[in-house]
Amino acid sequence: MEPRRFVACLFALSLLVMSHQVVGQSATPELTTLDSHFPMQVPASKQAIESQNEHVRTMLRLANGLIPMPELADPQPTIYGRREMDGYSIEKIYFESLPGFYVTGNLYRPAKAADNAPIVLSAHGHWTDGRFYDAGDKAARAAIAMGAERFESAAHNVIQARCVQFARMGCVVLNWDMVGHADSQQISIDRIHGFRTQAAEIENTADGWLLFSPQAESHLQSPMGLQTINTLQAVRVAQMLPGVDTSRIAMTGASGGGTQTFVAAAIQPAITAAFPAVMVSTGMQGGCTCENACYLRIDGGNIHIASCIAPRWLGMTAADDWTRTMPTDGFPELQRVYELFGAKNRVSLAPAIHFKHNYNHVSRVACYSMLNKAFGLGLQEPILESDFQRLTAEELTVWDDQHPAPPAGLDFERKLLKAWHQSTQRKLQLTLAVADDKGAGFRDVAGPAVEAMVGYGADEAVAKAEFDLASKQEDNGSLVMTGDLTSAGDADKLPVYFNYPDQWNGNVTLVADVGGIAAVEKRLADPESEYAKLLASGTCIATCDLPAAEGDDEGTKQKLVRQDRLAACFTYGYNRALLLRRAKSLLTLAQFMRNHERTPKQIQMDGLGEAGPIVAVAGAVAGPLVDGCRIDRGDFRFQDVANIADANFVPGGARYLDLPGILALHAPQPLEVNGGAKGTFDATEAQYKKMGALGSLKIAEHKSADSQ
Repeated sequence: MEPRRFVACLFALSLLVMSHQVVGQSATPELTTLDSHFPMQVPASKQAIESQNEHVRTMLRLANGLIPMPELADPQPTIYGRREMDGYSIEKIYFESLPGFYVTGNLYRPAKAADNAPIVLSAHGHWTDGRFYDAGDKAARAAIAMGAERFESAAHNVIQARCVQFARMGCVVLNWDMVGHADSQQISIDRIHGFRTQAAEIENTADGWLLFSPQAESHLQSPMGLQTINTLQAVRVAQMLPGVDTSRIAMTGASGGGTQTFVAAAIQPAITAAFPAVMVSTGMQGGCTCENACYLRIDGGNIHIASCIAPRWLGMTAADDWTRTMPTDGFPELQRVYELFGAKNRVSLAPAIHFKHNYNHVSRVACYSMLNKAFGLGLQEPILESDFQRLTAEELTVWDDQHPAPPAGLDFERKLLKAWHQSTQRKLQLTLAVADDKGAGFRDVAGPAVEAMVGYGADEAVAKAEFDLASKQEDNGSLVMTGDLTSAGDADKLPVYFNYPDQWNGNVTLVADVGGIAAVEKRLADPESEYAKLLASGTCIATCDLPAAEGDDEGTKQKLVRQDRLAACFTYGYNRALLLRRAKSLLTLAQFMRNHERTPKQIQMDGLGEAGPIVAVAGAVAGPLVDGCRIDRGDFRFQDVANIADANFVPGGARYLDLPGILALHAPQPLEVNGGAKGTFDATEAQYKKMGALGSLKIAEHKSADSQ
């Protein structure tokens, strides 16, 4: 078939032919927020839901900075100060999570010791002072009057109340502090939960960076990640305790503690029963910085996360808050998920819409009932609480003269994040040091993470993109066509441009330029430019209008969800960064060309000027879609981006050994890097060498002729 006839056939396959003018830049979708609606479409088969759940777990691990898992401390607990109470005992406990970072709390045990007691992990949530919570006399009396509580002790401290009851039911209970609450003061509550903004001159200094800084976010270090690591370490402690049946580990919490519960249970299969109260819904997803992290809810909300617990036991409550619609929107979908696993009896919802946001006695009774069934406790239901002696903060605190509080403050925070970062980098460097794995070590760790960041995997490489033709005209011996591409499942249109020479040689150069189609057309108009010469030699030139930076008039910034609280998680926990969306646009274009019935012989992807890092990311996940890449801005580093609104800011961009690590994922495909200093691409060179493709890697300190 002649080249021109091939092109005509290519567009005959389009679903719709339209006559319109291509816009200069592709549209930017409206930003999703934590208050958006997050419905779940339940797949038709168990295999499909398992695949979806595994993707959600990957996003959870990515968001919490667990790919790879940092080097954790050995969480051998210090337990002391035992008090014998009515039907239970209570002790003080602390253990190390990350090196130098401590988890504090109390350990409740049944009065009658057992060799195989279940254990309940109790996360307190956003109740003032956490473990030390005291509602006060007025609020306690009101709770009793409305039927929310039975006893003043429980009405004063609902957290202590459930821990006491679990112990009286025969369970060991570990109740630990959220970071910034009660005894956990190494990083303050204002930092972890109340962050709004911080001065640029303090967030990254020679001594290290702070949480919420662009550098911390570029390494996926977040308050939620810290709390999730603490929770996973709490599970390890539970598994160490004598007399505990490690096949019966439950976790519960309400509000922010509910978020901790379903996130941890989705990640950690050792948690065999979960009861997140007043938090799982299709509505508001979690309003605190500790409940949000970049990437956390981009591909699904809290219902999707809770789905990952199936077929293990899952109980929930709803109240007069954002969970009020759960009986008709969210819970039926979770029931269908559990039906696919043949375990519909293991998921439950206790709606008490006449109460405001709570974990009151009515809600707790539903939790006791679930645990009774899940763990075969054999107790008569309903299981109601009895009164107990409420302990004060002074009686519960773990720190004293014999057990002094550890270092705290901003200096400690910098040291913690530096050690956390260094441990992750060491793990990644070690994968590159393995001599005989042919590159699998690094690729198996970093590859899936970067794919998840971009939102483009191997399954999408075979999907079909739809093309709508806008114009077709002859131009100086070649055929120029423009139109819109829409990838499967994506309503956003991507303006694209193809310039096919009369004597097409089967090769395509996909040119990425932040100036879009107009900038590439300008290059082609210069007969001395590299791309004009390529076109004349028979190579097709393709390009697209990349998604626009709409955060300012200059096109240098991304839009943020909110300006009053400049935490990256509120934007990038629900929306992919601009650079990632631009990379996916290039992949959509490459996918369309590669999957056509007349596949090009070769597709080369070039990133010119500021588009160099975009092609670096796209090429890292492109696989067989492209046959080689050439990028400018080899001197670019994600860690150097100093503002979370910068057009080049990418959460996690620096985590996988920054640009050199991302370029290592191109191996063994040909790669040319321009503008990068020699000696700064050790990771790239190591991976290419291990894959026997060092000859396919070219690094030049000069910029390419067409980079300007």
